[in-house]
Amino acid sequence: MKNNSQEIYKGQRGKEKRELFKRFRFRAIEDIYKNKFYALFNHQCFKCGIKERQPYKQKGPPVLCIDHHIPMILGGHLVPGNLVALCRSCNNIKHDRPPDEFYTPEELDKLKPILENQGDIFNFSFDWNYWNQDRKGYLLGLGVEPNLVHELLYNHEHPDYIGLPSDDIGITISVNIADIYDNIK
Repeated sequence: MKNNSQEIYKGQRGKEKRELFKRFRFRAIEDIYKNKFYALFNHQCFKCGIKERQPYKQKGPPVLCIDHHIPMILGGHLVPGNLVALCRSCNNIKHDRPPDEFYTPEELDKLKPILENQGDIFNFSFDWNYWNQDRKGYLLGLGVEPNLVHELLYNHEHPDYIGLPSDDIGITISVNIADIYDNIK
């Protein structure tokens, strides 16, 4: 039997995830802010407490995922204030259950301030002026590791290669308005 929420919201989860993270523009910046989100939960599942594995120490998919606190089927969306870090196992157990059926009253009390503080993390606005002036400084200032910044800006083979402004291709067109008027006459 198919999951009703999957039928009703086909593609909605992916759309909301893209919408939530598009503000960061680049995966390296997105990763910094995901790390800040998981730090709200001490890098562990809010329900069972399993720790997120360190990507450089263990292989395999991440242990934690970002869950809808109020499920989509009940009107919840993947937006700040409705995000909880759960391990995949707890996320599967919770499924589409309302929070008060999955969490204890004590857990809900503990979760409330965490939900309220998520806006600070996701209230990010990409600074195009800084970016256009100093890509390296901007990435470093956001907390991207120096080695990764170097790879992103200089290594054409890196899967997330960004490059420098000189690598951008642009076209400038100059138009003399007087010439246009002369040709119209």
